[in-house]
Amino acid sequence: MLMSLRDDVYRKVLSGEKIYEHRKVFPDEPVKAYIYVSAPTKAICGIMYLSNRTSLLKWKEQYKDDAECVKRINEYLSHHNYAMEINKFERTNSIDLEQLRADLSKFVVPQMYYYIENTELLDYLEEKLDADGFVVTHEYEFIDSSMICKA
Repeated sequence: MLMSLRDDVYRKVLSGEKIYEHRKVFPDEPVKAYIYVSAPTKAICGIMYLSNRTSLLKWKEQYKDDAECVKRINEYLSHHNYAMEINKFERTNSIDLEQLRADLSKFVVPQMYYYIENTELLDYLEEKLDADGFVVTHEYEFIDSSMICKA
């Protein structure tokens, strides 16, 4: 999968502040997503490993006694239906949009995400991207309502 993130969201991933990725639609299986960061970065610069898709409506029921959490969930529900745990993020060297378009004539910037299994793009990324050693990991053993629908 190739997934886009806004630059401000990407910085929250790097800092470890963002522990869930929220989307309107998400697959119900673990995901390895190459991350394209939008302007001003305009580059692929990492790999995110996601799992455990959760419905925001399920959280709304689970945390119904926490008014502040329910308020945050309701705000997220206007644009998202699901959250997935960001288990690991690996920063890589960057491949900027200009280089992607020069090397891959069919490259399309993702609006949300798209699948890249068995594509020239996946082969290209596997060849050109190298992890730089910076990794962010998260554990989800002790999640409370203050961590839901934040960042």
